[in-house]
Amino acid sequence: MNTYSKKVAVEQFGRRSNAYAACGTLMDQTDLDTVVGLLDLKGDENVLDVATGTGYLAMALAPHVKWVIGIDITPRMLELAILAAREGGLDNIENLVGDVEHLPFCEPEFDVVSARFSFHHFPAPLESLSEMARVLRPGGRLVIEDMVSSEDAAKSEYQNIMENLRDPSHIKHYRASELEHMMREAGLEVVCRAGGGSDFDLEHWLEMADPPAGNMERIRKMMRASMEGDLSGLNVRVEEGRVVFTYATAIVVARKG
Repeated sequence: MNTYSKKVAVEQFGRRSNAYAACGTLMDQTDLDTVVGLLDLKGDENVLDVATGTGYLAMALAPHVKWVIGIDITPRMLELAILAAREGGLDNIENLVGDVEHLPFCEPEFDVVSARFSFHHFPAPLESLSEMARVLRPGGRLVIEDMVSSEDAAKSEYQNIMENLRDPSHIKHYRASELEHMMREAGLEVVCRAGGGSDFDLEHWLEMADPPAGNMERIRKMMRASMEGDLSGLNVRVEEGRVVFTYATAIVVARKG
């Protein structure tokens, strides 16, 4: 991760850590259970949860595995993750400050590497995937869950313009096909896919990231303009007087040969 992008991400998530910790999508237990279920865990796995944030996936995995290490570049997020694990009585989670592009492990020592709702913040996605694959043992599994954009290139670009206006640490919401292609480029075999969606209230979504007022207004205009012809691929609509939209999500599991 380049120095500028790392600085922006640390500032953004440090400043808004409590807001992201309360995000319903991140806390969604059904979704967390889906990710855990797709991994077919035996109970003896060592897991690395990359960009763990406030630790929701690490905590969901912990009862089903031997050990979980959560790693993130934002110390404030990790403080919340440590507190949540302690309150949950989970003693097999360790949290470290670190960068996905330079993971602090010399050998392939993990059975599972995961990254949930964070891949769109990685400025060097292929390098990040290759680094995650490097620390996987042969036969180990990498699972990525993230919001994905439309397979229509124009709609994907429209969505990502709004995302960048909202959050300076956002890099790109990839198309599902792009994500799978990058995983194969990193030498991994895609073995399982699942899709879903999450509804968001526009104003709450904006409040989470707290962008400049001018950016907020531009995003509101773009969201409303998107309703005719679904220009963003987000199915923007008005429900009970509120503007809402739906993120498409993808869970992709790949194996290291």
